[in-house]
Amino acid sequence: MTTLATSLHIATSSLGATQVQLSVAANNIANADTDGYTTKSATQISLTSGGSGSGVSIAEIASNVSKILMTDLIDATSETAAATITQSYISNLQSALGSLSSETGEGSALSNTIAAFEDAMTGLATTPESASLANAAVAALEDVTNQINDTASDITDQIETADSQIATGVAEANEALETIDGLNAQIRTATARGDSTSDLQDQLNTALVALSEQMEIKTFTGTDGSTKVYSASGQVLVDSTSHLLTTDTDASGHVTISVNGSDITDKLDTGSLGALLTLRDETLPAFSEALDELANQLVTTLNTVQPGLLTGTSASDIAVSDSLLSDPTTLLGTANASETANAILDALQGDSSFNAVGVLSAGDRSFTDYVGEIISAAVSASTSASNSLDLSQTELSSIEDTIASIYGVNVDEETERLAELQQLYALASTILSTIQSMFDDLRSAVS
Repeated sequence: MTTLATSLHIATSSLGATQVQLSVAANNIANADTDGYTTKSATQISLTSGGSGSGVSIAEIASNVSKILMTDLIDATSETAAATITQSYISNLQSALGSLSSETGEGSALSNTIAAFEDAMTGLATTPESASLANAAVAALEDVTNQINDTASDITDQIETADSQIATGVAEANEALETIDGLNAQIRTATARGDSTSDLQDQLNTALVALSEQMEIKTFTGTDGSTKVYSASGQVLVDSTSHLLTTDTDASGHVTISVNGSDITDKLDTGSLGALLTLRDETLPAFSEALDELANQLVTTLNTVQPGLLTGTSASDIAVSDSLLSDPTTLLGTANASETANAILDALQGDSSFNAVGVLSAGDRSFTDYVGEIISAAVSASTSASNSLDLSQTELSSIEDTIASIYGVNVDEETERLAELQQLYALASTILSTIQSMFDDLRSAVS
């Protein structure tokens, strides 16, 4: 038999549970636009005493985001971050190498500049005694060497920028690791107390996504509610504490990355750090090596025909000799000027034997063809990078939409829920008031 005291307890517990659910619904609405926030729900359970109902209680406040979806989100974030960095750098590389043609029909590529030098030599071969044509030919040759220098410098700048961004990425990764470690400590404490960890878990998931932007990670949830984090190669990053990344420099002065005393520079494949390392150590140097081979072959070939035309051995230092710049009329020498001009043309337009370097294989081809192959390799890399970025962004967007659809705040639903809870609260208040009146009447009757 239910007594007034029991009824009072039931009404009071109902009022308290409804207050909690009202608070949860209001908090959901307030955080509808908060990044990383997921809808919370209060799980209500029935209480019994002596086999009879004795009220209700809130068992937990949780969001329960799927671990599988979170893993997919973390992986897709790493892939997208890597693809974004790669596409940006390859786009800059393609711009540095120039285009074979433009809307005006005049390309900015090095092959176009070499072709302009060939045209200048063709004119000079026809009138070898012309000082003005000699000046034009030397100026055109200087344009070639300057463009090689500038392109090499642009690629070197990109390599150094990537190196600088690697150091910045390590700092950002460490910040995320420290955040995860701090949240783990709060989650362990809350779990031990029996408190809700849902808001802390949202913050932890946000920190994990931030870390995955820098590097590929694997996560595991412990029995105490905390999350353990490992690198893709198995190095522990967060367990009972955080294990921060450290940096050093190699023989070339570039940044290397270690954790727990182990060098993981070559083990980072995705995330911004993985992409930057690949660009710095493989992709960009490959194009730089191809330019060096071009410069070296150009110096060797032209100087074989007419000694002293060019100086240098690489793309960064190839130059027209000072003596030729001071007196362009010495370009063809003092004897057989027409033959020399034609020999230079033949050397430019004929095939030279290029070694296998960087992105290109060994083989015989003209200088313009060789430059065309370098540009084609850059275009191919750019197309591949753009496609990879599109695919990764599509996958990431799909996962984000799925999480938002399942766990995001639906303001309309929460508002409707809020109205229902307000009605329940009013009803529970009325019942509580009625029971209290009955108690008062009973006390009055007894007295």
